[in-house]
Amino acid sequence: MQVQITEERPASSRAADTSDARLGVRVRQLRRLRGLSQADVAQALGVTYQQVQKYETGKTRLPARMLPVLARMLGVDTELLLAGVQGQEPPLPPHQGPDERETAELVSAFASMRHPQSRRRLLSIVKTFAAEAGAAEM
Repeated sequence: MQVQITEERPASSRAADTSDARLGVRVRQLRRLRGLSQADVAQALGVTYQQVQKYETGKTRLPARMLPVLARMLGVDTELLLAGVQGQEPPLPPHQGPDERETAELVSAFASMRHPQSRRRLLSIVKTFAAEAGAAEM
């Protein structure tokens, strides 16, 4: 019986890292803010929705050639899409009025909540306030 000895290779410089995870979070936030599904993004990029899921979780590195297409789809420029990848807090997309900015902040905070029960409670509170505001305007 022959035994093959294989040499362990160092991790590829193309492997995903924490910057890729931060970019993935940013992509997910902007995608949700725009009301797009992973399938919508996948179709535009020519990949599967599972691959988009891997980009968003930072398991796979997002190819640089896809960044301009993704940025256009998400309504931001590439620079804004990449903002925050090195660890600083990314700015919100430019030219937003206060309502859109508040919406973006709410979506971002909601997406960062880890406990499903807390998200459900918050959603219930927001729906209650929205219903009361709608009734008061009538």
